[in-house]
Amino acid sequence: MLLPELNFYSVAHILVEILFVGGVGLTLFRFRRQLSLGPLYVFVGTLQFLSMLVTSTVFVSVSPQLAISPGSSVLFSASIFTILLVYLRTDVPTSRGLIFGVVIANLTLVILLWFTGYQLTVLGAANRLDVPAEIFLVSPFLFISGTLLLLVDFLLVVVVYDYFRLHLIWMPRLGRLLITIVGVLCFDALAFSSIVALGEPTFFPILSGQLVGKSFAGFIYGLLLYFYLTLIEPAPVRAHAQDISDVFSIFTHRERYRQVRAQLEVAEAANVAKSRFLANMSHELRTPLNAIIGFASIVRERNQNEEEKNYLDRVLDNGKHLLQLINGLLDLSKIESGRNELELVDVDLHLLLEETTALLQSQARQKELQLVVESPGAPAFLITDRMRMKQILINLIGNSLKFTETGSVVARLVADPADGRPLRIDILDTGIGIPADELESIFQPFYQEQARSRHAGGTGLGLAISKALCDQMGHQLNVSSETGRGSQFSIVFGAAD
Repeated sequence: MLLPELNFYSVAHILVEILFVGGVGLTLFRFRRQLSLGPLYVFVGTLQFLSMLVTSTVFVSVSPQLAISPGSSVLFSASIFTILLVYLRTDVPTSRGLIFGVVIANLTLVILLWFTGYQLTVLGAANRLDVPAEIFLVSPFLFISGTLLLLVDFLLVVVVYDYFRLHLIWMPRLGRLLITIVGVLCFDALAFSSIVALGEPTFFPILSGQLVGKSFAGFIYGLLLYFYLTLIEPAPVRAHAQDISDVFSIFTHRERYRQVRAQLEVAEAANVAKSRFLANMSHELRTPLNAIIGFASIVRERNQNEEEKNYLDRVLDNGKHLLQLINGLLDLSKIESGRNELELVDVDLHLLLEETTALLQSQARQKELQLVVESPGAPAFLITDRMRMKQILINLIGNSLKFTETGSVVARLVADPADGRPLRIDILDTGIGIPADELESIFQPFYQEQARSRHAGGTGLGLAISKALCDQMGHQLNVSSETGRGSQFSIVFGAAD
């Protein structure tokens, strides 16, 4: 029997080597965000270099009838283990880069070994350390066959795992991992033994050592990978393939790019259609809603019952809020669907600021705030859509008044001192401010930061509409803020990205 004849010390030594190599690979991958994937790439390249040297030179006897090469079983198997790890926890481009990077490094390494062997055996180069020249002698046939087999193994481990995942749903992850890694390594053992010694007396001893060594290493690496994916990094970063053909994007990425681009175009077309539908529906909703608000106003004026007046006030308030929401949706959908037409005229921004702030002075007085216009005084003309620019200013100044309890709101027109050309309009307030991590989100439709929404209501569309209009007119809307001290919104003319 083989078991009593096993050299358990040799087996334990190989096991420790597997755990060490696997642990190093997992550690480098775990800290990839801090270290980048560069060290892991170097690690896999080093495994290939050592496995090439050790496979044909070092054998560990685990029984009188069986010898295992650590280079083939431990080091090469670790490369397969690492490729599958990267594929499962990154993305296709990263996996593709690692696969082809290792293959190219393998080609380069073999060519350099051939050069060194030629220098030692033919050119008579000095070998002062007495390194055996046989290490550097490379068979062209083995070199080409081994490199192609390496590429096939790397791609096969990805394809086999995703095939099992898609078609053997009942199988637990541990089973898929073990069957994939051990199966691919057994295939490699058979293919490698056939390339090296098919038809030779040494074929079966080599095949036995390859199968036993790689199966044992694959089993341990599969367990390590399972525990890592389950305990250390359970959430996948990448989306799995939805079809088995998707995994071939490793070497057909151009086709996958075209598919993704086509899907994006379809999604954009659907978004435009949605915006057009929303614009049409908004028109249909506004007509009956205006009638409801109008009749409620008439009934309230004629009604003397205070309780009923309160009910009608609620109807009016909610109706006006809903109408404001529908109007905002209509504006936003028209802009997104490309149906918003601009009427570009020469606009005096100084006069426009005065008109806009005059409309909002009553709102400022109700909160005992100062609403101030700061302007050079002279006319400052800009070619833009007057109505839309006024809408933007009303949104921005109204927002500042809404979220300011004490102090002031300033509308400042900044012009070029040399020629009077308007550069930007700043809206500054002394309100509650916006947290830094919320600044990029406030221009999203329906976004309302919690602290701000507690101070005032609103639809959450004003800033989104203002941003979209600025983009359409070729301007840029910027924001800066400090919590508790206020905010500044700036319309920078002619500075859209």
